[in-house]
Amino acid sequence: MQQTVIKVGNSLAVTVPRHFVKGRKLRPGQKVFVEADPELDLVQIRTRSRISSLTGEFKEWLDEVSKKYESAIKELAKK
Repeated sequence: MQQTVIKVGNSLAVTVPRHFVKGRKLRPGQKVFVEADPELDLVQIRTRSRISSLTGEFKEWLDEVSKKYESAIKELAKK
């Protein structure tokens, strides 16, 4: 579906299709998650966080691994 970029104040915006709004029961002022990937030329809108779908056990493991390998992860991010 093609949408038009519009100016809203000092920002640019794209409207969300009615069927998306209706299907997810979105309301004005509701928070959504927006991710942009310039390499893929992609913008995603989600109504809930991906993190919230992780189990507590997996989140704990991920936090431990992230802390343990923090310096290696930072070095890899530079490349």
